[in-house]
Amino acid sequence: MLSPDFDYLRRIEARTSPAALLSEAKFLDAQTLFFSVVESLKGSVDFEIADMREVHAVAALGDVKGLKVLDVGCGSTEEYVLEDTFRDRYPPFFAEMLARRGADVTGTDIRPNPKAGYRHLTLDCTKENWMKSFRAPYDIIACLNIFNAPKSPFEHDASLCDRIMDDMRSVLSPDGILIVTLRDDFFAGSSKKKAQDYVASKHFKLLHLDGNCAWLKSV
Repeated sequence: MLSPDFDYLRRIEARTSPAALLSEAKFLDAQTLFFSVVESLKGSVDFEIADMREVHAVAALGDVKGLKVLDVGCGSTEEYVLEDTFRDRYPPFFAEMLARRGADVTGTDIRPNPKAGYRHLTLDCTKENWMKSFRAPYDIIACLNIFNAPKSPFEHDASLCDRIMDDMRSVLSPDGILIVTLRDDFFAGSSKKKAQDYVASKHFKLLHLDGNCAWLKSV
């Protein structure tokens, strides 16, 4: 049964020092898993962009054994074909971590990943038919660091991001969780109201918001 630890996420959000993480057993456990995946994939860690969101999400999700997970834009160990891209290389850390925790994971990316430890689909979510190979519904859907990606189709196309939000909601289980980094334009000021209004307009309930990373449930 899916029951995220939102108290953990609130503690992480409210921490006054990085050292506070060392008292969180869930964080330390997820961090160990994270670096094990990084080492096995021969990847690099971009803390400025990822901000360890994958680690905190895995820690908060807890027992995911047997749950169906969809990771949109999961990454790949393969290099991009195009030279001018927003990331040179981004291995599928989150998908691999949840797979190792026993989840039934499907990851999507525009690049293949022949050595994936999960079900990897090579597809482009900007296309209308991108969902045709899905095994819906999913208990957990993640879409991290996509909608704000520089030099990507999403950066200046809010309507594309909106459509993908609708697509993800259509394959989310009624009791499922969507973890998504929302567009930065929702956070121009100190207020979170614009983000909250947007989430409601897409028929989601906001469960937790840390920076631009939202945990949502369908309503």
